[in-house]
Amino acid sequence: MTEYIHPNDFKNWLDEQSGERGALEFFSNRPQTLYWTFCRVGGHCRFLFKEFPLGSQYKADFVILNSYSGVWEVMFIEMEPVDDNVFTQQGVPSKRLAGAVKQVDDWAEYFDMHKSHVRSELVRWAKSKDILGYSSPDVISNMSGDYLADPESYLKESFHIVVGRRDDISRASHKRKATYTAKHGIEIVTYDRIKDLVDLRYQDPEPWLREKS
Repeated sequence: MTEYIHPNDFKNWLDEQSGERGALEFFSNRPQTLYWTFCRVGGHCRFLFKEFPLGSQYKADFVILNSYSGVWEVMFIEMEPVDDNVFTQQGVPSKRLAGAVKQVDDWAEYFDMHKSHVRSELVRWAKSKDILGYSSPDVISNMSGDYLADPESYLKESFHIVVGRRDDISRASHKRKATYTAKHGIEIVTYDRIKDLVDLRYQDPEPWLREKS
């Protein structure tokens, strides 16, 4: 599985998308683009899971598990359609966005109520279901010696929704989008955030082609 994708190819892929299933398939095959979008500074331990369960009712499209000294970051990510408008012309959240916010609120409530169970599931998935392929599943610990399985190690959760395109959102709606972090504890980003990462990380193909050879 190659990580590299030419920025123009990614732009064309975005322009052609309709619905959400294409995004799930794409980032399952190139999870590095998702990881580096949300983790610009790489952690000591890095894992990424697809369709991670939260009990029997909920399932996060992707979960990033990323560790720094003393902290395990757990990022829950919901992928909505690339071609969704995010907000209506009246500045009201689209039906898909409103539904996604409700769903992520449910994830957050489940996490708060069942943190020990989620921790054990993260450990189990890190051992067998990681799709990033960076860290060894044998010893799930950071450089400070904090084991994920240790109930005393600190889990820092965050919640993210990826939806729509940047140019389809008005200036006023961009400001409204930013308020979701403070009001709901949810970061809403467009697929162009990922495009920015692809443009920067893969602007020079030569190192990637050399690594492949």
